[in-house]
Amino acid sequence: MKNLKFVLLVSLLCMAQIAFAQKGKVRGTAYERSNGEPMFSVQIFVPEVQSGGVTDFDGKFEVELAPGTYTLQAKFIGFTTVNISDVVVKAGEVTVIEAIWLEEAVSELDEIIVTAEALRSTDVALLQAKRKATNLIDGISSQQIKRSGDSDVAGAIKRVPGVSIQGGQYVFVRGLGDRYTKTILNRMEVPGLDPDRNAIQIDIFPTSLIDNIIVYKNFTPDLSADFVGGTVNIETKDFPDEKTMTLSLGLEYNSSMHFRNDFLTYNGGGTDFLGFDDGKRDLPFDGRTGNIPSPLRQDQALNDITSSFAPNMSALTDSNLANLSLGFSLGDQRDLGDKKLGYIAAINYKNTTTFYEDARDAAYVKPSQNNEFELTPDTRFEGPLGITDAQLSGLAGVSLKGDKNKFRLQAMHVQNGTQRAALRTRIRSNNNSNTSLVDNLEYTERSLTNLLIGGEHYFNGNESQLEWKVSPTFATINDKDVRITPFTIDGGEVAINPQEGGEPNRIWRLLTEQNYVAKVDYSHNIAFRGRDSKIKGGFSNIYKTRDYEIQNFVTQIRGSQDALNLNGDADQLFAPENLWTVDRGTGTYVQNAFNLSNAYQGRMNTLGGYVMSELGLTEKLKAIVGVRLEQFDQWYTGVNQAGANPNDPNGLSFDDEKITSSLDFFPSVNFIYQVVENSNLRASYSKTIARPSFKEKSFAEIQDVLTGRTFIGNIDLVETNIDNFDLRYEYFFGRGETISIGGFYKTFQNPIELVRFSQAPNDLQPRNVGDATIAGLEVELRKNLSFLAPALENLSFISNVTLTEATVEIDAVEAQGRQNGLRNGESLSDKRDFVGQAPFIINAGLNYTDYESFWEASVSYNVQGRTLAVVGINRTPDTYDVPFNSLNVNIQKGFGIDGQHVFGLRINNLLGDVREREFESFGSANAIETRRDPGTSFRLKYSYNFLR
Repeated sequence: MKNLKFVLLVSLLCMAQIAFAQKGKVRGTAYERSNGEPMFSVQIFVPEVQSGGVTDFDGKFEVELAPGTYTLQAKFIGFTTVNISDVVVKAGEVTVIEAIWLEEAVSELDEIIVTAEALRSTDVALLQAKRKATNLIDGISSQQIKRSGDSDVAGAIKRVPGVSIQGGQYVFVRGLGDRYTKTILNRMEVPGLDPDRNAIQIDIFPTSLIDNIIVYKNFTPDLSADFVGGTVNIETKDFPDEKTMTLSLGLEYNSSMHFRNDFLTYNGGGTDFLGFDDGKRDLPFDGRTGNIPSPLRQDQALNDITSSFAPNMSALTDSNLANLSLGFSLGDQRDLGDKKLGYIAAINYKNTTTFYEDARDAAYVKPSQNNEFELTPDTRFEGPLGITDAQLSGLAGVSLKGDKNKFRLQAMHVQNGTQRAALRTRIRSNNNSNTSLVDNLEYTERSLTNLLIGGEHYFNGNESQLEWKVSPTFATINDKDVRITPFTIDGGEVAINPQEGGEPNRIWRLLTEQNYVAKVDYSHNIAFRGRDSKIKGGFSNIYKTRDYEIQNFVTQIRGSQDALNLNGDADQLFAPENLWTVDRGTGTYVQNAFNLSNAYQGRMNTLGGYVMSELGLTEKLKAIVGVRLEQFDQWYTGVNQAGANPNDPNGLSFDDEKITSSLDFFPSVNFIYQVVENSNLRASYSKTIARPSFKEKSFAEIQDVLTGRTFIGNIDLVETNIDNFDLRYEYFFGRGETISIGGFYKTFQNPIELVRFSQAPNDLQPRNVGDATIAGLEVELRKNLSFLAPALENLSFISNVTLTEATVEIDAVEAQGRQNGLRNGESLSDKRDFVGQAPFIINAGLNYTDYESFWEASVSYNVQGRTLAVVGINRTPDTYDVPFNSLNVNIQKGFGIDGQHVFGLRINNLLGDVREREFESFGSANAIETRRDPGTSFRLKYSYNFLR
């Protein structure tokens, strides 16, 4: 009998465990429609079981139910009850209600009835946030990213109104270039990875790690004052609503680039495919601290040092495969006592090859005589270029949430390696005319490691909120063993000719940057004139350090080249039998060409604080007013070109000297007027600043050996002060539909632009130029096409257009230079175009979504107008980026249970357009500065969700 009771007890326990295990969960978020904010303590009631739950400080709730179909009721005193029918719960699964919108009740009997299907996976939450935001914002949600099929942020962000991408990496907001656009990660600053740019390369962020992307288009005091065109916030995933585990595979084919037998590459390291070098390209000799003996000293150390350099110098032809991408991600949240523990992890890998059969780079000048018009070539590069890129990235994070607190810990690492190999013809037509065959080998290793620690704390029933974050970031970018070998062609003979074609060079550019950011924000809800309002304040500190150096070594030949049998083969330069030795007395050897002016260390510190308030002035009018205070200091260690010689009286030397120090106030005033229900009229003014980057405010001279161009820093740069005016009307139809029209006006004092040297078209320098103004118009439309016919319910149209007029007042120095370069019949204007400002940007797209059959598709088009890229002076002409018409198609279909298998096809550059930059001069045909033909690519993608 006892055994029977024991068996029955065990059976009952097992059955109870099975029953418990078969339950499912419903999760969601409740928002207040009037302000778009999450609602605390909303009752979520399930009539069928007479139980439920309440929302936490994030507006989130969770209800555990047996499998079945239910109705959920969202209730809050004084608000209309929302009844959500047809909520299907499945055993062991999570049903997600994206957003429940509650609004104040007109009468006690008010209620709203919607179906769960109507709330499923839409962009309503993002548009509602846009509608109620204190900032003028635009953005793209994770659902939009999914529909577009974009694999990285650079591809996805092009769909944001007023945003475009240059070179597939750098953000332009409202047509303003990357130096006027800031990118932040989880609202925290991250350093730029490219010393030739002022912004971070956003193509390093895979979309699988991204929750949403928000673009702030006007300044409020809780943002950094270094704000001009806009600030792009990339928000990584945090607390997953449902358990996910997804594996994805992608293949991309381009007929002009892949499965070629003439793809250019070279023998690199064994770990190149993982995005980092295995040590074969490490610097073999430190030119800063050591001396390489001359062959006249008959020192065996010269041969030892030369032999330590990798021997391969030639670009090789090989076959290449299609592009490959792999991804794996998982996430979930668990109960941990009375708290919630959320976790997410993702790893992504991408390996791509790009081949340009005829990559062109050139420099042109105006003729020396003013009565001659056609541009004259100075230097031209033509020939094939092969690029191999490997990227490995990972993210892991945990979040812990209690009744009134949430803590977040997240780490991310991105590793990227890019190999370039080119074999091109270089033609110099002006001074020292010659033709050379140039082997060019490069490898760039980039890494970014970011750690985020943060907390949110709520007091007095969500009336007060304290949020703090600490985020260190460590970044490196190393150009490791850049090799350039020019063979001059003279009378049918091919040889190294230092006087004409130059000497073979080997270059290391090494950059390390550290970024430490801490910020605290406090907000408190108040009643102002009986209306809901808020006061907010906080402080932040951003400390950055950068260490940069260029190590350069030239390869020289002692004795006759004939004995080396080079025959135009760059690999023969470092062949053992051709190296200089003490016994032989002839051969090739390396010499140190390190220049102290190309090494610098920099520090920046920005201490900021702010106060602001959101005040309900009337029932329809809200004002957001505040001021930010920032103390900015910059230190520099380095010397100018003359300072590299201790005996030169013109030398300048800085040893951790403060080169900039400023204390500024940045006021901001925003008004939001609710014209009618679901529509706003916004007006704002703010004062902001743009500061020179480390590289810009330096003595460094950085040469791009692939294009022959040299960037020259300018230690005398000063900050740019900007006044910003914005006006926008927006109307929200519902169901993710909106229309808006707005204008903006900006004035710039001492803007920084890239200017060519008067007699050297390949030398470029940032300079403060005359004052500038920008006036612009923005129009956005997102509309479902069901109003045309019910059959078009799943089809929506998205379009945004930005038109601008931007001018710079030509100052006296530039006016004199332009006067010297005028052609006969050409007049001198007192204004010109603004560098980096496109006259127009057009984004348009059609989206198709059918959640029941798991079909999603989109067609997107993007173009920006002809844009001034570099300012010319004297005989060097201006250069303009030519419009690139980008038409892309994406189609994907889900199969299996809840679409757990997804197959997708993406076609990029369907129009087959090419990327070009041109020189432009009065009375002359335009001349190509840079030309790349990306061709048309086809990308196949498969993903599998293990848990559906």
